[in-house]
Amino acid sequence: MQNRIHRVEITERAQTLLRRLIEDNGPVLFRQTGECRDDNLTPVCLSAKQFPIEKDDVLLGRLSWHTEFWISPEQYECWKGTHLTVDAVRGQAGAESLEAGAGMRFVLRARRLTDAENAALAAGPPPRTGADRTL
Repeated sequence: MQNRIHRVEITERAQTLLRRLIEDNGPVLFRQTGECRDDNLTPVCLSAKQFPIEKDDVLLGRLSWHTEFWISPEQYECWKGTHLTVDAVRGQAGAESLEAGAGMRFVLRARRLTDAENAALAAGPPPRTGADRTL
């Protein structure tokens, strides 16, 4: 059986923070924002109930506890050859992110996908979009 290739994963440290946020806020999701050429590697963690997913948004992957990681179509085009790992570090998060005030913030670690990973992803179905959520 072949291992499934993921575009996004999460560290144990980030899982600990994520679990606490879910316990306090209910289901959450991640959203990567910023411009295509922006080096912003800070995702925003939001309440799943309060964040509208646009029909063109791309589901980059699912993390622990059914937490989805969404990205705009423009960001997807720039980052589709990249593997992202959600981590947590000491610091102050942006006011819009749920971990604000926790003394920790989420960050992304990025690396290029290997040729084998890119080939495996290309052979699979396209990523889901916000339009698929209503089906």
